[in-house]
Amino acid sequence: MDHSFHSYEPTAHPPPSMSQANLQLIFNSSLGELYFANQAIVNAFTEVKNFISSPQLLGVLKRHYHIHMSQKSRLERIFQLQKRAAESKDCHAVNAILTQAMEYGSLFASDPVNFEISLLLTSRKLAHYKIASYGAAAHLALSLQQSQAATLLAIGVQEEEEYLERDLNVLTEKVLTPSSKGG
Repeated sequence: MDHSFHSYEPTAHPPPSMSQANLQLIFNSSLGELYFANQAIVNAFTEVKNFISSPQLLGVLKRHYHIHMSQKSRLERIFQLQKRAAESKDCHAVNAILTQAMEYGSLFASDPVNFEISLLLTSRKLAHYKIASYGAAAHLALSLQQSQAATLLAIGVQEEEEYLERDLNVLTEKVLTPSSKGG
């Protein structure tokens, strides 16, 4: 399958109704992927939470768990606004990140420190993915004149950015910055 953009012609415009319909399809797909992502991340956390020994990491990931649950509820609200049932769509990006996390988990099964570092780094990847995805979906919603959906999606961007800044950046710096002692 050719994934190139060589055939993209910015001057060729489809009829407005077709363009809007196509944007709506992309928007619906994006909502389904975000809905899937939140549930997949919640499920993954549920599987690993009992293996986390660091109270600080566990607290950070529990906060993110609650963020995912709130985001899932807001996505369900967006589906309701569209008079559609909430529907998951397999998200290849999230599946890839979580598959890699499972591989690291297996690799570091007897190394709790590196196992927890891998969870921290996975959480960073997922937060960045969600910032980009919620942001893109919010822009699509605005383009489709769905301002209420755009607002709900923008809240997801803000939550992920705050989580990244307040929790993940601080913890990452603490865990991965070499100590100045003994140097």
